[in-house]
Amino acid sequence: MKIPKEYSLISIVGLFLLAYLLDAIVDPLTLPLKTPYHFLQSEYMLQYPFTSASLIIKSIALFFSPLWIMSLVSQRSVAKASVLLILASLMQLYALQEVATKAGLIPLEWSLSLSLAGVALLLPAIIFFIRGLLLTAHQNISNVKMEEAIKQAQREEE
Repeated sequence: MKIPKEYSLISIVGLFLLAYLLDAIVDPLTLPLKTPYHFLQSEYMLQYPFTSASLIIKSIALFFSPLWIMSLVSQRSVAKASVLLILASLMQLYALQEVATKAGLIPLEWSLSLSLAGVALLLPAIIFFIRGLLLTAHQNISNVKMEEAIKQAQREEE
């Protein structure tokens, strides 16, 4: 079943709004984390359930946002994979820098969400890359077969 792009966009915006609502209810995090992944330990996840829910919801919205934008571009699988890989890397690096330096440019919750979404974006990047390789291989094989058929038809005419 294919969901129309408008519904997908509304769902993504709804997830962001729900995350903002949860962030408005709870106080900002001020944890001394060494990396963004330390929050995923069960003690933090259970101690801060609203923040954990907000983090997961924001991560899902941040995960689907670039995929929704990529759905507007047709059949450029390797380019999509490259963009997603670069985006995932930048998300990881920014979240790590933000947590390590405690710069505070964005709230800690957003840094953690960027980190989780960046990890999750690696999977579609790999899938798009494999799809692009398979499509390229299929086109090359089809072209070889077509050239062979043309040569054989030319030989038969002679």
